[in-house]
Amino acid sequence: MKSKVFKLIFLLCLAVSLFGANKVLAFSVGDSKNFNVDPSYDNSNRTVVQATVQKIGERAVFYVENDWWNGLANKENLKAAIAVLSDEFDRVIYPRLISVFGMEWSPGIDNEFKITILITKMKEEAGGYFNLADEYLRSESPYSNEREMIYLNGSYLDLKLARGFLAHEFQHLITFYQKEKLKNLTEETWLNEARSEYAATLLGYDNVYSGSNLEKRINEFLRTPSDSLTEWDGETYDYGSVDLFMQYLVSHYGENILTEMMKANTVGTASIDQALASLGFSERFSDVFTNWTVANFVNDCQFGDGQKFCYLSRLPYAVFHLSPSATNLLTLKEGAAFSSSNNAKDWTGYWYELLPSASLPAAANLNLAVSFKIKDAASKFRMPIVVFNSDGSKSLRYLNPIGQLGSDIILNFGTKVKSLILIPSSQTKFAGSFSNEPPYGFSYAAEVTSANQISSLTNIISDQNSQTGSMPDSNSSPNYPDGSLIRATDDYRVFVINGQYKRWIQSPAIFTAYPHFKWQNIIEVTPAQLNWYQDAWLIRADGDARVWEVNGDLTKHWLNMSAQQFSQSGRSWNMVFIINKTERDLYKTGAQVLK
Repeated sequence: MKSKVFKLIFLLCLAVSLFGANKVLAFSVGDSKNFNVDPSYDNSNRTVVQATVQKIGERAVFYVENDWWNGLANKENLKAAIAVLSDEFDRVIYPRLISVFGMEWSPGIDNEFKITILITKMKEEAGGYFNLADEYLRSESPYSNEREMIYLNGSYLDLKLARGFLAHEFQHLITFYQKEKLKNLTEETWLNEARSEYAATLLGYDNVYSGSNLEKRINEFLRTPSDSLTEWDGETYDYGSVDLFMQYLVSHYGENILTEMMKANTVGTASIDQALASLGFSERFSDVFTNWTVANFVNDCQFGDGQKFCYLSRLPYAVFHLSPSATNLLTLKEGAAFSSSNNAKDWTGYWYELLPSASLPAAANLNLAVSFKIKDAASKFRMPIVVFNSDGSKSLRYLNPIGQLGSDIILNFGTKVKSLILIPSSQTKFAGSFSNEPPYGFSYAAEVTSANQISSLTNIISDQNSQTGSMPDSNSSPNYPDGSLIRATDDYRVFVINGQYKRWIQSPAIFTAYPHFKWQNIIEVTPAQLNWYQDAWLIRADGDARVWEVNGDLTKHWLNMSAQQFSQSGRSWNMVFIINKTERDLYKTGAQVLK
């Protein structure tokens, strides 16, 4: 009798240990429930929605927001799309991702083996999200839904992209359990997002490139290639950077790098180092990043040893490679020089091209001295140089500063050598929050010379204007042509100039509305030079007599006044920029301006 009592107590304790104190969830199709939602994603900025169970799969239960569902004209199409997505999650997404990244928390906080997937109407730019708060009790997190839960944007449910969005958020769910729950670690955002971005590729959803998430991310990266890999602002270009880096990393080190990264008792770059070491590779994160910056420009598997400077799968040169961040032309005569300075955040790539103004006879015997200087002694930089030869070959060398200065000399510039690409990157901070990181200043310079020993040359880094391609003195009037695109060092805003005025290009959509605008043509200027230009906020579409005032919130306001009233208001006609109708229509119309 005593043994039976002990056995009963043991079974009760086992039940509590397996299922916890909370009540096990129970649901059936047609059940409704209120859910807390994040207003920053919701299309109406709501904090609570009511939703009903529409599909119960083997691994997930799908709720659909009632207000949105009730407004649909054809509910059968959505039901079919949910059924397809449920089957894809059960058969493909769930087993494949847990085999690579590990298990999610199951049965988890809700004592339920099925994941809750809530389909709601979100803002257009959101595919879905995972809310960490849901993994905690309401006593710890008041807005928790107390479930292993994923949110999806119903607007994309009938598109193939929905599979990738679901996989992306499921990886976040796995990371919470593998890092935070099991190891008491918080993964750095950039790497967490990088793994989620790669989930679509891992599942084969990027195999058809056209229309894929990968194509979208490459286009974002091409628009903003000099974006810090590790600093996370949640912008679209951040996703481009991390996706491309992960494409390179896994193509060279195999998908086991993902598994070992997740197993590591570290996060961020340290977990990549730990994974590389466990798989027997000698490279570390710094080496991988540097090679990646070279691969982004040359993307040539025949270049260098070990195929380090290309993407080994999906992304040949014809599909992806970068253009120079800036091109500097040097006159082929003794003493012709160029110098420039910039600020770089950690783990950001730049690609500076040096070109001779013309080809020379082989007997010309001119060389190019290149110098690189770090402004902050505490910062660390690496700078590969890719040398492109006239015969079509290329070579790689490194100008890594010793102390704060490094120099090199490139022989036969303008004869055997037709161009150079300098690829500097700051590699100072390896761990931390990676938010609002400080920039590190650097300068680079080049001088045409007949000398063939760098030791015989003076320091060619100079704060003076050089003969070719230099910036104007910050105290003088800038002399850039009207229509030029400028951006101050360490300022993300891009302006187009006209006369003494500058106009802020507020969004990538406005930028792409002008085919002649090219990201590589943006000129970096000093803050003083940018401030020399006065801000202009008046626009008029070509063929439209109305003048509008635009605000920083992408709204336009018609100046409903006479020409005389306009002049008397203190506004200047020189401030009015002529734009195309595409840009005009991108702004939302606000209240009229009457005085």
